[in-house]
Amino acid sequence: MKTLAFVCAALMLLAATASAGELAVSKSTLNNMGLGGMQSMSDTDGLAVRGKAVFATVSGGSVASWLTVNGLQLSHNEYAAGAEWLGPVGASAQGQSFSFAGQVEVLFLADPTGFSLSVHAAGGFAGGGASASAM
Repeated sequence: MKTLAFVCAALMLLAATASAGELAVSKSTLNNMGLGGMQSMSDTDGLAVRGKAVFATVSGGSVASWLTVNGLQLSHNEYAAGAEWLGPVGASAQGQSFSFAGQVEVLFLADPTGFSLSVHAAGGFAGGGASASAM
């Protein structure tokens, strides 16, 4: 019984190997798809370009918040950048973000003795940047 299973497995392996060599696309199939001018590439030629694509991506963000007597002031920013390239040149992606949150209070008083102007500003900020490259 084990011998029969081994013989069946060997025959299946031979059949798979024989059919793997017959994977070329026929000229009529290429013509039907509108790709009649295409030519098959050898595996050796394919090895020269296989795996040569590069991709770089960055993402991030910033959040700034400021608590005031009137509530929370909030600024939120996000970014994402990506680059892809096929060939000997690398890919590069960059991104940056800046957020500011705060409160400005202007108080102007007038009375019979004169005028008074008072300005108060307070806030917070956050930011950052990132870059990535792939060769």
